[in-house]
Amino acid sequence: MKNTFLKTTVGTFLALLMLFAGTQIFVSGQESETNNSPEEQSEHARQGIVGAWRTAVTLLNCQTGLPVALVGRGLITFHEGGTLSEFNLGPGQNRSPGHGVWEQQMHHRGNFSGVFVLNRYDATGVFIGTQKVRAAWELSTSGNGFTSNASFEIFDANDNLIGTGCATSVGTRIE
Repeated sequence: MKNTFLKTTVGTFLALLMLFAGTQIFVSGQESETNNSPEEQSEHARQGIVGAWRTAVTLLNCQTGLPVALVGRGLITFHEGGTLSEFNLGPGQNRSPGHGVWEQQMHHRGNFSGVFVLNRYDATGVFIGTQKVRAAWELSTSGNGFTSNASFEIFDANDNLIGTGCATSVGTRIE
């Protein structure tokens, strides 16, 4: 009985870990402040977050804030007018691109927040649910990079909440 319970508990934990680790959010690269002239940096700062970015995301333990896993690298585009498109596909993932909205935070020129949604599929292509990501981005002073904190909710095909998670990320502007 104890052995069966342990196997079930460990199996469930590993399944959830794989689900969360396989869940792509947007995220990271390394910003290089020295590769651009002051004029280019000033132009990027004026652009704000609008533009295309290379990203990488690190999954976090929501209680401790400690890194759990590097989820993967992807792309995110912040469009003028407040919409965004995101894509990040890691090993074993079957999902759609993410689509959503963003806005600049009042009184904070370099701070932005937003939400995007993506569809999830099993290995055979059957729809198994959605994922909703809420994020806050902080643009670097040069305008060439950002850092982000995010939380996400995973829903089954009937829109029942089946999991949650946290992540952090960084992005580098594509030039």
